[in-house]
Amino acid sequence: MSIDALVYTQIASILGYVGTLFALYRMLIQQKDSVIQQKDSVIQLLKENLADRDFQIGALKTQTPDALASALSDRIKMSVDEIARLKTDGHTRLQAIEQKEEELRSVQHRLGVLADLIQGSDLVCPECGAPLVQREEQSKYMEIGGRDYDFSFEFRRYECGLSVGDEEEFSPCEHRAS
Repeated sequence: MSIDALVYTQIASILGYVGTLFALYRMLIQQKDSVIQQKDSVIQLLKENLADRDFQIGALKTQTPDALASALSDRIKMSVDEIARLKTDGHTRLQAIEQKEEELRSVQHRLGVLADLIQGSDLVCPECGAPLVQREEQSKYMEIGGRDYDFSFEFRRYECGLSVGDEEEFSPCEHRAS
């Protein structure tokens, strides 16, 4: 074989090697870019979910049973004050007084219904009636038979110390009858 053929063969093999390296490098860069785009879309989706959860938490905080009971209690107080004012007014406003007394009975009835609903729910301790302090969704990770499992359950903690999660009692009610 001639030297020229060897030189050309060497140059062709070097150019082929460099070309292959550039092609592999380009493929790796494309894969990296696609992975980054996927991660960015997942991060954006998680941010949207987080914003939605924050909005839901804010909405739920304004609709707590304590807020409803407080609003109804304020209405009862205002109605009692208005009835007292109308009675001391000296005028014969019997119809207005009767209407306000009827409103008062209606609000008291609704407050009683709300109290029954609260007592029948998990918003109060089933043992002593103490209010719910914390409610959150928790996860438990376990390995069974070489497989990983993720279990979600609701955890509730009451003011009296009772802690319940997944129908399992973590700490007892301090007011429980012995």
